[in-house]
Amino acid sequence: MRNRQGSVQKRILFSVFAGVACLFFFTCGIPVYYVIEPPVAEHIPTSDSVDASGRYFGFTCPYSESSENSDFSLLGTGIYYRIYDSQQAMESDISAINSRNAEYSENGFLKMKELNYQQLNSTPRKIPVVQRVTSTRSYQLWLCDEAKEAGLYDVTNGANTKISVPVRSGTYSSSNSNPGFQFTSNSHPESGDQDTQISNQTSNSSTNSNEWYVNLYAVSIGREANLSQHYSSLLHLGNLKITYNE
Repeated sequence: MRNRQGSVQKRILFSVFAGVACLFFFTCGIPVYYVIEPPVAEHIPTSDSVDASGRYFGFTCPYSESSENSDFSLLGTGIYYRIYDSQQAMESDISAINSRNAEYSENGFLKMKELNYQQLNSTPRKIPVVQRVTSTRSYQLWLCDEAKEAGLYDVTNGANTKISVPVRSGTYSSSNSNPGFQFTSNSHPESGDQDTQISNQTSNSSTNSNEWYVNLYAVSIGREANLSQHYSSLLHLGNLKITYNE
């Protein structure tokens, strides 16, 4: 993976070739470019996935050898999601985001935020969910207990280390024992929640469908010395259909 401070500095000398950069500022009139590499997919589930062993999101994250105190540092990888009760509505938003998502551009991220996608939380709480790493790491994200317990796992080189438990935006716990309502099949998402797009409602404002969908994106997040944050192009992690069990 790239995104090393050393390679970034080299782009100052060869800025004529840096047209694909996603961020720049001027120092003594010389444009300095910072490239934020996006995560890379390893396993993308879809709403048609029914085999429990494949209902996870797999990806690798870019790494950085730069110091946290450098002019520009990689913070880690954020995961964003939205819950739908309509597959058609979900696919419409995916198409809208894809139309804006371009290499080394923040436009896809901005469109995703415009559509009210929320950043995934975790317990123990970590924002972003995947913290800055200094070597290439592979991860699996299981939203709910299926073939494996819900969790974010480091699976680099055959490892199976549970890092945290994913929880919805605005809900987290100091322990793994009670993270609140999550991505389970025994509860309905509520139409008033900031992370949902619910079109069918019952009297208690829950989805009227027995099926709902969650769609995910991953993005690398960097920060300038002035604390301004910047984002890579998006990686579409995929989506899952969750069937409500009464």
